[in-house]
Amino acid sequence: MELNFYQPRHNGLLDVIEGYYFLRGTESQDKLSYQTFPNNFAILSVLRNATLDVGDHRVDCISSEKPNVLSNLTLNYQSPITINYHGPVNELTVYFKPLGLYTFLQQVWGSVDGTFQQFCPFADFHESMQYVLDQQDRDLQRQLLEDYWLSKKLFVAEPFIHRLVEKIEGDQTISAIASDLGVSRQYLNRRFHQYLAKTPLEFRRIQRFRNAIKAKATSKNLTDLATGSLFYDQSHFIRDFRTLTHLSPKSFFYKTDTDRENVWLYV
Repeated sequence: MELNFYQPRHNGLLDVIEGYYFLRGTESQDKLSYQTFPNNFAILSVLRNATLDVGDHRVDCISSEKPNVLSNLTLNYQSPITINYHGPVNELTVYFKPLGLYTFLQQVWGSVDGTFQQFCPFADFHESMQYVLDQQDRDLQRQLLEDYWLSKKLFVAEPFIHRLVEKIEGDQTISAIASDLGVSRQYLNRRFHQYLAKTPLEFRRIQRFRNAIKAKATSKNLTDLATGSLFYDQSHFIRDFRTLTHLSPKSFFYKTDTDRENVWLYV
């Protein structure tokens, strides 16, 4: 199967979209299985001519002879999910930055659980994405995809939630952040969950993990990596890695190609 990951070419999308990929396999015997690990993006996937079987920490994408378009949204998962593809596949997936998708929708998530739920953001979405996926020229696909999102009105999230996300990415306690912003901790947690479908502590744990992956290439050793990525100590570093990957840090970095844009463990 062919997989290519791209950053937006248009400057107007760089602040809201981390990147996107196309995945295509054309043979009936094509198979691909990988584990994907928690992140703080809103992940919107579109599949052509497929069915999905979603289980406990597992998703099977099965080729279908019946023409269709499926789209689903993933906002929050706290442990690895194994993705299995069976047969030909035609997929595009967009990684929106934490508040990126909201800027197109002007709505909050409320009680959304955030894991592989069916999601069609606009009336013309399936038809437009079907047209993108049916093209054979990759440059044309990229242009059509980016033009589509640029055609949608960009809203601006309220300043409070932007300040809140910036502070959560730091090392202040949640109580101190609430005090700085002049709100209660309960209000902070509720508002954060509305926008990001996870708690501030869940977001922070995932962010530390992802920051450690990025910093691995320039760290001398795992101890240096732990202290440089805002983990309290080595045991905290190991505990969070085991929670989010079901592996020790040493095993995770040995088995996973962290230089790739999409950090997957192929199985």
